[in-house]
Amino acid sequence: MQVGTYHFSSEKRAVATENRVFLFKFVNITDNMVQQRKIISRALRMLMKSSWKETAVSLMILTVRSFLPLVGVLLIRYYVDRITGVTDGSDLPVLNAMTGLIAAMAATLLADDLLASAGSWFTRKQSVRVEGHISSLIHRHATGMGLRFFEDPAFHDGMSRAARDISWRPAAMVADMVMLVRGVISFIAMGYVLRTFGIIPLAVLALLFLPLLWIRYRNSSRLYKARKDVTPLTRQAAYFSWLLTGEKPAREVKLFGLGDYFERLFRNNFDGSKGPELKAVRKNTLLESAASLVKVAAFAGILVYASGAFVRSEITAGELAMYMVAFRQALVYLRDAVSGYAGLAENRLFLHDLFSFLDMKGDMGGEAMPPESSDFGEIVAENVTFTYPGAKEPAVAGVNLKISRGEKIAVVGPNGSGKTTLVKLLCRLYDPDSGSIQLNGIDITKMDPAGYRRLFSVVFQNFMLYFLSAGENIRLSSDERRSDEGLRSADSRGDDRISDESLRDDQRVKEAAARAGIASLLESMPEGYDTMLGHHTEGGREMSWGEWQKIAIARALYRQAPVLILDEPSSSLDADSEYEIFSDLGRITDGRSCIFISHRLSNVREADRIIVLDRGRIAESGTHDELMAARGRYHEMYSRQKSMYR
Repeated sequence: MQVGTYHFSSEKRAVATENRVFLFKFVNITDNMVQQRKIISRALRMLMKSSWKETAVSLMILTVRSFLPLVGVLLIRYYVDRITGVTDGSDLPVLNAMTGLIAAMAATLLADDLLASAGSWFTRKQSVRVEGHISSLIHRHATGMGLRFFEDPAFHDGMSRAARDISWRPAAMVADMVMLVRGVISFIAMGYVLRTFGIIPLAVLALLFLPLLWIRYRNSSRLYKARKDVTPLTRQAAYFSWLLTGEKPAREVKLFGLGDYFERLFRNNFDGSKGPELKAVRKNTLLESAASLVKVAAFAGILVYASGAFVRSEITAGELAMYMVAFRQALVYLRDAVSGYAGLAENRLFLHDLFSFLDMKGDMGGEAMPPESSDFGEIVAENVTFTYPGAKEPAVAGVNLKISRGEKIAVVGPNGSGKTTLVKLLCRLYDPDSGSIQLNGIDITKMDPAGYRRLFSVVFQNFMLYFLSAGENIRLSSDERRSDEGLRSADSRGDDRISDESLRDDQRVKEAAARAGIASLLESMPEGYDTMLGHHTEGGREMSWGEWQKIAIARALYRQAPVLILDEPSSSLDADSEYEIFSDLGRITDGRSCIFISHRLSNVREADRIIVLDRGRIAESGTHDELMAARGRYHEMYSRQKSMYR
């Protein structure tokens, strides 16, 4: 009994296991179908939102064109039957009818061509709108993600897959949808014509449909997987291509003769990224070639079958011509329908990447609006610790800091001590791993990130160069930024007048430029503040790195934020410009709280408080005199720098 019971239990367990496996597969397939429907439904909503007018017109054109082949084959049948029934030239009524049929067939062809041209125009217009819409979605979502994501390779892989084919994928999506719908409708129409020919042609078409559909679907999945697997190599190839063609790396690449080296690295990554794709394409081509042989054999078989029916007088010459054209067209529309479906299947995978990226949740929450600039009181960091993704040691550890309104604080320390990281945490470009940062006693993680950041104006050490006009470069930091052309308004008489608001804005730009020490240079340019900067644009005025840094300082000063952060603001400035900035910080800060980072300790003597960071921790804090008297880390750094200038 024990043995029998053992066997019985084993069988029950085996059956239960099989049932679980089957249930798992069924649930998995069901989930995939649900996900596919969600993706398609979401894609359709996106299509309608971006281009509903073009979509509606394209559908109307598509519907009409789908039934024109049916009209054409019926006209061919009547035409052949009439022409074969004419024995001599005396049958004028028949000849007149034939003329009408010829005119009808010509009109059908003309209508198809005209509608095809109109459809191409609306399809192209639709794809452009979809491309712009998707690009905007990607851009808005990327700008809303925290800085932590941009330092994660997986995030860049996902964004690369979402944006990789943005230049042509939307157009392909629309074209595949048109091809599928028209192919299905026209295929059904040809099947309707062939229904009177017998069951064999319809059975052949049905047998051809499923294998072709399976081959195209598998081919699309295989190609998508090959491209997905090589995303890191593709990004590396793009990076080395930028090193070889970009303006910023051009100096060192030429000076050190790195062109051949980077070209080899590019080729290695490029070939590595394209090899799996070519292998997938080769396999796909072989399978589709085999499918083409089957289609040709099927057409030849139907031709023999129809010829036999005609010889046996079972069908007329017109019916023979109609069936041959209908069957041939059915194969064409079958190919279009399958190709359209396979294309949509591939696009569905692309859409999965796109929607996966768009659905990626940001790492920063908070909905409460921060206080207005005038209500800014103090920022307090309590035991703040932060570690970069993948790093073993924290960049900032256990930092406690208080910054009051109007206070000028200098942050100093060796490279890698966490100075810039602390600034990023205070600006909420990152959220701390532990501890908290509070504004007026409220944790900043509860505040809207974009609203909170408006309280800060920053000159980063690695500031950006914007190839725009000088005035627009300065205005970029403001929430009220506007184009130079938009600053002018016309009164009811149509005369160009400068509004009071424009005058105030122009004055603010000039004041910011003057405080940054760049006003005289900008005003001496041919077009003044309207002069384009950088040689990216034809006629643009190139500037030195120090001049670009002054533009960055002016941009920060223009923004009316209560906290000004200067991260190595004089790294590219000459001695006179550096002296102008640090000799009178009150003129620069204009009563705002100021945090400035500098390796040149002679520039921080007038700060209200000096914070010395070492390995992410606050080693010392105090005024210049207090820290010198303490004879600690600051005293050592300052004395060492001072000895260099003796």
